[in-house]
Amino acid sequence: MKKLYYIPPLVLQTLIWIPTRLILIFFVGLKVNGMENLKGLKKGVIFASNHANALDPILLPASLPFLSKFMPMFYTSRENTFYKRLWMRIFFSSGLFFKAWGSYAVGIGIHNYEESLRSHIKILNDKHSLFIFPEGGITKDGNFKEAKGGVAFLSHKTNLPIVPVGINSTYKISWGKFFLRKRKITLNIGKPMYSKDIFDNKKEITVDDYKSGANKIMKKIKELYIKS
Repeated sequence: MKKLYYIPPLVLQTLIWIPTRLILIFFVGLKVNGMENLKGLKKGVIFASNHANALDPILLPASLPFLSKFMPMFYTSRENTFYKRLWMRIFFSSGLFFKAWGSYAVGIGIHNYEESLRSHIKILNDKHSLFIFPEGGITKDGNFKEAKGGVAFLSHKTNLPIVPVGINSTYKISWGKFFLRKRKITLNIGKPMYSKDIFDNKKEITVDDYKSGANKIMKKIKELYIKS
């Protein structure tokens, strides 16, 4: 990662914040609850949310105040081998736009959290914010999937808080429903969770602990989610 890797996402996300916010408020009546739960938090936060639509990644940055201390927002993404078509590989995972947006791929099949999440650990240690979807992908049936252990590992490794977020009404939202204003999207921000609470103050953490910790985080996300 380059030394000034955070500059492109900061510039891009700042430039599009106003039009994105206005578009979301007008077309989907974006409503944000729980902003008070972010008070007192310092830079370097892990935001964790359910994932039902490709629209989800832009909702959190657009929900935060303009020039928020939690910006720029960084993301986890799939490796480019996940995408079957060449243009999708170039654009989504290895493309300049995705890196400029702040998205870094998670190593798949490595079976080592520290190795597969190396870029994200650095991002958090540099006190930047990370938006992660613990389920590891978009739900195909509208139901929650089992959480991956990586989100709990990141909290333990960096000792940074996790803020659970529940996003509703994005499942199967089409362009037609979006522009015809057929959906109302609500984003609920929960109270921060800390590593000591996620792992019940355990000193020796195992892979199973990371998975159970991730499920505990996912449970909080479910509580914040309002099924449309």
